[in-house]
Amino acid sequence: MKKLFTIATVVAAMVLVSCGAKKSVANTGVSPFGDTYEMPAAEYDTDEEFGATGIASGSKMRMDVLQRTALNNAQNIVRQKMQHAYKGAFDDYMNYVGNNVGADAQTKAEAGGTQIMDLIVNDTKATKVVFSSPDEKGNVTCFVGIRVNKKAVSDKIADYVSEDEELKIRFKEDEFRKKMEAYFKKYKENK
Repeated sequence: MKKLFTIATVVAAMVLVSCGAKKSVANTGVSPFGDTYEMPAAEYDTDEEFGATGIASGSKMRMDVLQRTALNNAQNIVRQKMQHAYKGAFDDYMNYVGNNVGADAQTKAEAGGTQIMDLIVNDTKATKVVFSSPDEKGNVTCFVGIRVNKKAVSDKIADYVSEDEELKIRFKEDEFRKKMEAYFKKYKENK
């Protein structure tokens, strides 16, 4: 027993010494990712808007294509955020009203919301466009920032529900609208 205790003490001492000898990344002030910088044209989520920055790299001779590609990238990021927030709001609302709404109406409302979000996102314009300087090969990087108003999205989805006769009967428009606005406003991606 005494031998086992001695071995355990020696091992513990070795662990303490070796841990103390290593420098922690947090203590050195050096990022484990190397040099970092603030992204140009950065757009972040706020309480009122979804934001995203798209990035594309390529030849400086095709800056038009790079800008469209970066815009499309930013739109896809916002689309994913909106769909995530919408799915959460929709599921929350469905739990609120209960299971008697009907599968057809539920599917129709969910699909309609997705179509509306796609239309809104596809219509977004760049709020910021920044190109890097060309590198030694003549390539540049394009950064495109976009913003989408959360209330406008939730209003258009709620309007869709209120204009459809079947959905209007099955959904309580005011409650649905309130749930959508609250969920969209609450959604903010971690930076």
